Amino acid sequence: MEVYENIKNILNKLGIPFDEMEHPPVKTCDDSAKYRGEHGWKGIGSKNILFHAKAKFYLVVTTAEKEIKARRFKREFGTKNIRFATPDEVKEITGCEIGALPPFGYLNKMLPIYVDEDIFQHEHFMFNPAIHTKSIRIKTEDLKKIYISIDQPVKFFLIREGKTEFMDAKSVS
Repeated sequence: MEVYENIKNILNKLGIPFDEMEHPPVKTCDDSAKYRGEHGWKGIGSKNILFHAKAKFYLVVTTAEKEIKARRFKREFGTKNIRFATPDEVKEITGCEIGALPPFGYLNKMLPIYVDEDIFQHEHFMFNPAIHTKSIRIKTEDLKKIYISIDQPVKFFLIREGKTEFMDAKSVS
């Protein structure tokens, strides 16, 4: 519940309008999309993956329909050995369960966040705010404001023609 409250505090502190809905418990992007669609919500859904590499964890935020390959992050994370975090590691590092990882709002300020630039090609962004029974929708331009303002390491990434480019969020306007 702490992460959920932190998300709402961030949104309110930055004056970001948001929509919130309750729905039956969801564990997958497809289930979330189903309920959001039934309520007439339009936008891109969030997929948030916690990776483990070299005794560190990294959160990768992308669109719900995209498949993320760990190999794209080998050079950036400084290792060839990258794996998905276990459910226990996800809970310990983020305070959340798999299927409810939000794109921001973590109390662990040392957790680096990598955000897919393709998200910003859509008008609205939808995500579970650390709770399986809730969804939040914000404008993607507001999501960028959040990433620029939070006190946490954030990088944007862009995948084009098989290459991945990384940019510090604070240097992107």
